[in-house]
Amino acid sequence: MARPRHSIIEYRSYDFPGNLPVQIHNRINWEISSVKSSRLHIHNCFEIGLCLSGSGGMNFSEQEVSFRGGDILFVARNVPHTTWSDPASGSVWKYLHLDPERLLRDTAAAPRDFIRMFSDCRLILPAADYPWAKTLTELILTEADRKDPGFEEIIRGACEALFFSLFRVYSEAEKQSGNARVLSSELSPALEYVNHHYMETFPQEMLAGLCHISPTHFRRLFQQQLGTNPLAYLHQVRIMKSCDLLRSTNLPVSGIAEAVGYQSLSCFNRHFAEYNQCTPSEWRNLSHGERRTTTVGLAGWERPETANEIEMRNRKDRPGKRGTDL
Repeated sequence: MARPRHSIIEYRSYDFPGNLPVQIHNRINWEISSVKSSRLHIHNCFEIGLCLSGSGGMNFSEQEVSFRGGDILFVARNVPHTTWSDPASGSVWKYLHLDPERLLRDTAAAPRDFIRMFSDCRLILPAADYPWAKTLTELILTEADRKDPGFEEIIRGACEALFFSLFRVYSEAEKQSGNARVLSSELSPALEYVNHHYMETFPQEMLAGLCHISPTHFRRLFQQQLGTNPLAYLHQVRIMKSCDLLRSTNLPVSGIAEAVGYQSLSCFNRHFAEYNQCTPSEWRNLSHGERRTTTVGLAGWERPETANEIEMRNRKDRPGKRGTDL
């Protein structure tokens, strides 16, 4: 019998300051609680985790899998999941989040099927069977920590090798499972569409149709899971993309506004100031020489939840305790 679908899925967003679209949480080790969360969560990016020690389990919507020290985790954006440790063996992890499509933007040899992997992948690979996965992940973490000359180029090369090797495993797993797609968030088709077509104009009804739900249920579910409405989410994605262009190109602000979907420069400036409390030109000038972030991308976690925090939230999520839908 299938496990019941989680009613609450949290959205965690990560920004990628600088020219390297990799966010590495290398300053602390993530000690995962043994208390199971009542919520799953999704990311706006690809997640890679290295289990340093301990053991536990992960829930991917309707599938539970176990892990132990040395395993390497690969989770695509918009794939719901949550992690917990075995009670007698607290697990410790290191994580990195990245935008693989930006990393491979200049790699002409990247197969089109990579797009599917970047939106469907959820694999836990034992280091004993896949030594390259641990070696390359550790290389990325080490280079990001030391920041020796050329570290960005080494990280890009390691990520490229990692994804091409991962694609072999992912393709084989697809064949063995009968090409079954990973169960993603109910909103995943809409989120994927916005991620690739943010510069276009489209009605919310079309997004609801991609998810095969009514527009009313679509808006309610969007507010429930992402804490915002579809139009506001589109603006968030556009502003995050504009920050990437402000950092990495010399395009004029008017050109960037048009590139991310704004026909009016005043409209772009208004939404940009709403999220960053400054104009695009001011943001660009301040970002030179430093890894400036956008507040749109600060919904991701910078530390693991404690057992007490999870227990308090689980109590809040119990039937009869939740507030009314917006």
